[in-house]
Amino acid sequence: MRETGRAQRRHDAQRLKKSRRNYWGGDLTPLQLGRVLSAPQPCGVCPCCNKPRKRTGERTMQERSAEGLFRNLLRHE
Repeated sequence: MRETGRAQRRHDAQRLKKSRRNYWGGDLTPLQLGRVLSAPQPCGVCPCCNKPRKRTGERTMQERSAEGLFRNLLRHE
């Protein structure tokens, strides 16, 4: 693969910043624009891709299933 020059990388960065300036719900600061440039999706912000324990204190699916197995073991003894 051919390496791109510095000028091309700067041009591409400016082009992407211009097209992504309205990502994440509105006008972004220069720091946020830099973040959007490298990672356009704000993962960890929405409830569908964040960890439930961190966001709401809710137990994870793995913890809930382990708790159910533990309860079943206690009933059978």
